[in-house]
Amino acid sequence: MKHESTDLRVKRTLKCIRDAFYELIMTKDFNQISITELTEKADINRKTFYLHYTSLDDLVDEIEHEMVDELLEKIEATAGSLDVATCINIFYHYLDEGDPVQKKLLCDPDYYFFYNKVTNDVLNSSYFQHFYEITEHPHLVRAYCVAITSIFRTWYSDGRKIPLQTVIDYSSKLLLDGYNGIEKHM
Repeated sequence: MKHESTDLRVKRTLKCIRDAFYELIMTKDFNQISITELTEKADINRKTFYLHYTSLDDLVDEIEHEMVDELLEKIEATAGSLDVATCINIFYHYLDEGDPVQKKLLCDPDYYFFYNKVTNDVLNSSYFQHFYEITEHPHLVRAYCVAITSIFRTWYSDGRKIPLQTVIDYSSKLLLDGYNGIEKHM
C-alpha cells in the first residue's frame, strides 16, 4: 500500500511503524514478528496499524517495492545497454552501501523470501527484458543473473574478507568470460 499523505500525524505514525519493524527485523525472523509486538514497539494500537496496512506482508511488500524502485533507478541506464560489468558494479555497491536493515533483508537466510522477491522483480523488469530477448534460452540467462546476487550474498555472509572491488572484478570476469576467465594459470 503506497502512502502519500502530507498529514504530519500520518507521516509520524508510518515512521514509527517502520522504525519499530526495522528494529524487530534486526533481532527476529519474520515469522516471529507479530502485529501486536510491532504495534507495542511503535506505541500505536492495532487499529492504527490496520488503517495503513492489511498485514505485515503488506508492509514488507511496500519496503520491497521501494527497494526495487531504488535499485532499478540506479541501473536503468546500464541495463538497457547490456553493460553487465557496470550493472554488477552498481548492484554490489548498492547492496554494500545499504543500511543494516537492507543488508539483513537481502543477505540473511531467514529473509530469503524478501531477497527472492526483490531479485525476481528486478529481473522481471523491463530493463532486463533485452538481456533475455537476445538469447535462445532466456531462463538460463536469468539463472546467470541470479548468480550475481548469490556471489554478493556469499561474500557478505563470509564476513567480507575480500575487498569489494575484487569481488566486483572477479564476478564480472566470471560472468562475462565464464570459468576460463578466472582459472588460475600455473
